[in-house]
Amino acid sequence: MRNLVIGMAMASTALATPALARDGEWYIAGEGGVMLVEDASVNDGAATVGHEEGYDFGAAVGYDFGAFRLETEASYKEADLEDISSTNAVGEANFLSFMLNGLFDFGPDDGMQGFLGAGIGVARSDLTGAIEVPNQGPFDRVYNDSDTGLAWQLLAGVRAPLTDKWDVGLKYRYFTADGIGIVGFDGSPLETKVSTHSILGTLTYNFGKEAPPPPPPPPPPPP
Repeated sequence: MRNLVIGMAMASTALATPALARDGEWYIAGEGGVMLVEDASVNDGAATVGHEEGYDFGAAVGYDFGAFRLETEASYKEADLEDISSTNAVGEANFLSFMLNGLFDFGPDDGMQGFLGAGIGVARSDLTGAIEVPNQGPFDRVYNDSDTGLAWQLLAGVRAPLTDKWDVGLKYRYFTADGIGIVGFDGSPLETKVSTHSILGTLTYNFGKEAPPPPPPPPPPPP
């Protein structure tokens, strides 16, 4: 009976302590997936730009404080142009961003875990567009310019451990590049902002955790 009680106590302790705790570890993560671009208004509604589905991929380096993680992230997004004010168009939009993210984790470290967070940083927006114009050749160039400015994002997702070092997950990213200012081929200023929605698969490697202290020496035998 005494051995049974001791065994149950040891089992409950093992269940209460996560087997794969990430607290105090550094990590590197890679991610990639599909992206949708919201229709963008140019010059307060003077024109509307639509894009096809695109892709989004990136990498991050971070540190796990426990319930909170802080990371730096670089990502690249690209989508082909579809139309400008409902007129067929060709071109593309791509965004190279560098962000600082804060993430709050919830759930067990040794099972499915969710997270919510946000990030802020800078993005270089490179935009190219040309539209079909009757009797003027197949396409008439409208803009081909770039701008760098403030960007921010909201993040949510789930992750689960594969081993004591590797995690796999699924992430949603809402990204916005504000106040993009470029110049058209006719010299006119064009002002817009771009917002995107991405679904990303993630793979994370955890490392650098301090080794636990050695167990205390056994007590000396009784005299």
